This record gives sequence, structure tokens and C-alpha cells, in this order.
Amino acid sequence: MLFKSEQRGFAVGQEVGSCGRCTRLVLGLLGLVYIGGSVAQSGLSAALLGQIGGSLLLTAVLYIALFWVLGASVLSHLHPWILTGIFWSPMLFIPLLLLISWGWGFGMLLYLSVALIVGGLTSYGGCEVVALPSLLFRRHYTVYCPLNAIDLVERRYTKR
Repeated sequence: MLFKSEQRGFAVGQEVGSCGRCTRLVLGLLGLVYIGGSVAQSGLSAALLGQIGGSLLLTAVLYIALFWVLGASVLSHLHPWILTGIFWSPMLFIPLLLLISWGWGFGMLLYLSVALIVGGLTSYGGCEVVALPSLLFRRHYTVYCPLNAIDLVERRYTKR
């Protein structure tokens, strides 16, 4: 496991079981399939690929910069729910961006899909959107996200 909890017992947002890993992988792959199918239906163009690439790059830079700027002095002292609000708020714009321009929304969705796959492969139990910055900076902060509910249910029914 890449990140190990230093606390005794199970820690939400830090540990993930096999069901949680599989769920993250499946959701990430479904996101990639959705993007690929939608792009194939609408027709591949240089403008669309530019928008997707630009949005993917901007989203990755946003999360890496946010993670770096906040740093250990802020991230380790804030409550996990506040961190959840900070890190998930940019993802709330995906539906709006898909209405305005498919390319920009697909770029953010591509980032989320890749982050889900990385989170599943590395057993990252925190917020999916910060899986890539956490891996890059090798720092793990407890940040809750919707998929932590699966981790809790799995832990409840698999604990010995």
C-alpha cells in the first residue's frame, strides 16, 4: 500500500479495501469510456482535442497548485470536511462546462477519471481529486469524498 495510516484501526479517508479499489477503477474506466464514446459521436476535431487537453492541463495544474500552496501548515490543521469542500468545489463545474463546451467539461472529467484509476491502483483512500497531487508530493491528508461511504460499508461487513 502506498499510503499507510499511522493511527490504530481503520481511518476513513486513509484506508481503502478491495471493493473500494475496484469501485474506483470501474468508475474511472466508465468515465474514460463515456468520454471516448461522446467524442466519437460528436466527431473528432482539433478544436475539441485542444479544449479537452487544455482543460485537463488546467485542472491538473489547479489541483497541484492548490495542494502545494495550502501545504502541510494548512492541510494538516483543517477539518476533513472543509478540505472536501475546497477540493471538490471545482468539480461542481463539470455539468456547467458540459453545457457550455463539451471539450472543457470532458477535460475535467478526464482528470477525475484518471485520478479515480490512480486512486484505485494505489489504494488511495482519500479524496479522488487529490490522488495525483498526493502521489506527486508524497503527502497524504485526510480528505473525505463520496466514495468513502463504500469504504465504510466494506469495512463494516468485512471486519473480523
